Amino acid sequence: MNLRLFTPGPVEIPPRVLRVLAWPQPHHRTSEFRATLQRVTDGLKELHRTQGEVFVLAASGTGAMEAAVVNTMSRSDKPLVIAGGKFGERWAAILKAYGFAPDVLDVEWGKSVSVAEVGRRLDADASITRVFATHSETSTGALHDVRELARACRMRQRVLVVDAVTSLGVHPFEQDAWGIDVVVCGSQKGLMVPPGLATVSLAPWAAGLIEGERPPRFYFDLRKARKSAPLGETAFTPPVGLVLALEEALAMMREEGLDHVHERHRRLAHATRAAAQAIGFTVFPAHPAHAVTALLPPEGLDPSAIVKRLRDTHGIVIAGGQDSLKGRILRVGHMGHYTLADIQLVAGALEECVVALGRPATGARTAAISGWSSE
Repeated sequence: MNLRLFTPGPVEIPPRVLRVLAWPQPHHRTSEFRATLQRVTDGLKELHRTQGEVFVLAASGTGAMEAAVVNTMSRSDKPLVIAGGKFGERWAAILKAYGFAPDVLDVEWGKSVSVAEVGRRLDADASITRVFATHSETSTGALHDVRELARACRMRQRVLVVDAVTSLGVHPFEQDAWGIDVVVCGSQKGLMVPPGLATVSLAPWAAGLIEGERPPRFYFDLRKARKSAPLGETAFTPPVGLVLALEEALAMMREEGLDHVHERHRRLAHATRAAAQAIGFTVFPAHPAHAVTALLPPEGLDPSAIVKRLRDTHGIVIAGGQDSLKGRILRVGHMGHYTLADIQLVAGALEECVVALGRPATGARTAAISGWSSE
């Protein structure tokens, strides 16, 4: 059985990108690859909407998060972490690993952070200098308003670091215009490339953040990346094939038009939610993201049984819940080069699973079309 990925990542790789991955790879210290890396860097700047620097690292998104911590935090800095899911909590875990004691703003899983509450925390503690946040929380499917969060931080002259791993290439994102100092991302989500590439971007005014006394750093020392950038190189050996693949993925987004990419993801998310709700599922987050749809199953149905049947019977791979949501929700990913036809495929399979597991259900495919067409 050929499996189709509808997970929160890694996502399915478009055929165009797969073909590039099969090409012979140039050596990374050649003019050919230097030109490719420059085009990729320029494309990432366009995607971030920044005139600042974008550094490409051989790592997962968590590597980018760690790089952001060790390059922007001095021992005198105090961080505030917005934790509303597994990946918000990961910011706190990384900071603690480096000896920092973050102030953690706990947000109920499935909810989005109150910007007003963040403002109150910052006003109450002038020693907080850094805020670490997540745009699209993969574990809960919730979207946080980082635009307003950036406004709150900017008003109080605090540095904002944002995990955009499952939002870049999915949701509108304006790093410079919104005033976000640092952004991290990974390749296996909206960028439509296999895992293994991570990016860290600095807004133009944030260039100095990586200088000065910092925690011990070597591989993730962005000063090395900055030094290599004018040469058209990375500080260490890059995953050449993934860089070539990313160039193709960025070209696909450019050809479609970034606004159209964002709109397509909005429609995909609405179609998925409408189809699932038509057969008895409930959308879990209060303010859902367009990258992944987190669903509570119809009463009496086990999410893990649905996940298993989708895979074994239909060849469709989705994900269950993580940590405290394990056994409670299931998550359908639709980041990347998906279409309405793909969502209808998932909708029909979900409907069959619900019926096979003992509950009546009908109309999922039709509801997907209605959701896709909704404003």
